[in-house]
Amino acid sequence: MLVVLIGADTSSSCAAALSGTGVQGAPGASIDGLSEAQLQLARNGVAIGIQRGEPEQVILAELVAQATESTLRNLANPAVPESLRYSNDGIGHDGDSVGPHQLRVSVWGSVGIATLMNPIYQINWFYDRADMITGRDRMSPADLAQAVEVAAVNAYAGQLTLARGLYAQFAHLAPGSMPAAQAGQPASGCGTNGSGAPLSAGAGGFGAAIIAAAQKWIGTPYVWGGGDQNGPTGGGFDCSGLTLYALYQASGGRIRLAHYTQAQQDDPAAQVILFEQRQPGDLIFFTSPGQSSSHHVVIYYGRNENGQDLVLHAPQSGQSVIVAPLWAGDRLDVRRFSLPAEPASAEGKQL
Repeated sequence: MLVVLIGADTSSSCAAALSGTGVQGAPGASIDGLSEAQLQLARNGVAIGIQRGEPEQVILAELVAQATESTLRNLANPAVPESLRYSNDGIGHDGDSVGPHQLRVSVWGSVGIATLMNPIYQINWFYDRADMITGRDRMSPADLAQAVEVAAVNAYAGQLTLARGLYAQFAHLAPGSMPAAQAGQPASGCGTNGSGAPLSAGAGGFGAAIIAAAQKWIGTPYVWGGGDQNGPTGGGFDCSGLTLYALYQASGGRIRLAHYTQAQQDDPAAQVILFEQRQPGDLIFFTSPGQSSSHHVVIYYGRNENGQDLVLHAPQSGQSVIVAPLWAGDRLDVRRFSLPAEPASAEGKQL
């Protein structure tokens, strides 16, 4: 459950709206448990609603829908491989649903995956649908969210406390602080902040999905033997527990790795890659001099602005999952996994 802690904030501009928020103990308002990316999606839910002149109850409905459908995340989906080519906040597995409102590609995909992966489009989609519902202003936020999303179960009331806190945080946004909407274009709120943008050619779609699955656990403690395909066990992950989780989640359950570094390195699906051909999402295995079995595995994260190689991994006891510079000293072996061709079968909500 997400706990909401709201402080006073009278910011009126998009630029200042996130100032002092988050979970790092910064002064000012905070919403415990939400990342900056989640706050940005919530801010746009409020900002676009204000820009469109929507009443408070309708904006609350949009917020509870986002929180329930995706936990305020712009989700890609391995069942829709094209979605993995766009920046996202994580991986979902609900049928062929993508984005913060979990729109089904088979139903709403005529606009193209690039549009569906744009959270600004999905927020406007919700308001467009809400505006078509007779008597919407007399409906509770949860019932309006249900009327728009048409989920199998109306679970939206459970996020109303969070939605009210988010609305209070961002309700002071002034429409004049937002980019002006172009003729015929939807309201843009405070902008996308990069979410939903095409990934660079250097970051393959499946590699990006592997990184997205693992990086949401940054800060989780290292626990020897910890982690399985569903998440942390015993309170955390070890190195191979994190990688088996990331590949299982990114592949929609189609890649199941052993919980042992050398077994992962030797997996029949692993492609041997020269170190100089490494790409984000590749696994790098560390073998000590004179040894025949690897003792550690990391996910290659890419390079920083200084050209330094970065890796995402669960380091050792007393530390937590982290992105850190790649180090030397051991033999490094690179392996690449590809998304299996067969789509995973799953059932999603009916829209």
